[in-house]
Amino acid sequence: MQEVFTEKYFINPAIEYGIRSYKQAIEGMPFDRIYTFEMNVIYALSIIYGEKTILLPYKIDNEMAFKCNLLMYGLKESTMESFIKYMNEYYVFMKNYKSERKATGLINEIEHILIDMITKRNLKKKFSPEELNEFDKIFNPTNGELKQLKQLVGSDQGLIVREWAIQKEEITNTQLKLRAINPNLLDPRVYFKYGYDIKTIAELTDNEIDEVNTIIIKEENKDYGKKEYKKLSARFALSTGSIMVDILLILSILSTSFMIGLVLFSTIWG
Repeated sequence: MQEVFTEKYFINPAIEYGIRSYKQAIEGMPFDRIYTFEMNVIYALSIIYGEKTILLPYKIDNEMAFKCNLLMYGLKESTMESFIKYMNEYYVFMKNYKSERKATGLINEIEHILIDMITKRNLKKKFSPEELNEFDKIFNPTNGELKQLKQLVGSDQGLIVREWAIQKEEITNTQLKLRAINPNLLDPRVYFKYGYDIKTIAELTDNEIDEVNTIIIKEENKDYGKKEYKKLSARFALSTGSIMVDILLILSILSTSFMIGLVLFSTIWG
């Protein structure tokens, strides 16, 4: 009886070849360009979850660990299973590729779930601007083999491009709002008073923020001194128009009041 060799795949062929191609790419080795999309999906996962989190289960051949790792930031199990299913369907599509057929729906579903993964991860662990820019190259490539492949097998990537643009903007704005409560930042209303926008200030370095704060605090202290002086002047209903003269006059009045009190005390109890 003739044995039939069946290649064993990690999860499914799309995940298997995606990881293989990714490892070859980061090691500077050539890889089969037909797996460009799968490789970029794995690259996205490595940014979201961490390279070791994605590659270690593959290295030790633990499929359950790989699946569980995709759930670590709150992704639904049903969504994870759909992601794996869509990846396999994309592989089957490419294996039986015919020029008149398109994989737009499959690509959109896979990338929609990737965006969901990104959103959930960002809620618990923020992405750096550099990492967010790397996602641009995946969801909206402007050149290279991934762009060529999407143009070949897809008919319209506009939906995902718009979805990612909106989600990236939301992530960026959320991170900016979180930075706005940094102890180094003053109340937004104080910045507005001096013609600054809190978003503009938040984008400065810590040293630059400190410099702006120092200037504003000095101005605020000047305003505070003037307000307190006006209150004190109104209290005594005396004002010469000169701050220094008024202060001396007020001190003189206080001193006189103290001496009168002391004389009365001596008279009564002396």
